[in-house]
Amino acid sequence: MSFLEKEEKKPSTFWDWVVGICVLLLVGGFTFYYQYQKSSSMKRFNEADSLFQKGDFREASKVYEELKNAQYLTTAHDSLIYARLDSMESMGEREKEIVNRLRSKMATGDTAGVRVEISSATLHGLLEPEDQAYFDSVKAKF
Repeated sequence: MSFLEKEEKKPSTFWDWVVGICVLLLVGGFTFYYQYQKSSSMKRFNEADSLFQKGDFREASKVYEELKNAQYLTTAHDSLIYARLDSMESMGEREKEIVNRLRSKMATGDTAGVRVEISSATLHGLLEPEDQAYFDSVKAKF
């Protein structure tokens, strides 16, 4: 029955230390990575927020789009991102409608309607470059 008996071995303190240090490095590395990603996401969110507050909606939209996939923001931040993206999309659609109305009024020769449209238009810089150029050229004429 000697093959069933357990051999007495000295405990290996070297490998205990190696495993312990590896676990500490792994936990510390993950914590550092998490904190770095969290602060980076918050910094980008604050940048987008300041761009939105200044009225630079085109740039704010780009940064908010990047932040949609950020994993280290709260649900409140996510809700704000989507709400602002929706509001900027609505503003862009309204600006596009203004340009479309201008085109139709110019096509029919309604100069009074064009003047009213231009004077009441509020643009936020979300138009495509060709639409912005058209609006500016019509505005220059009237």
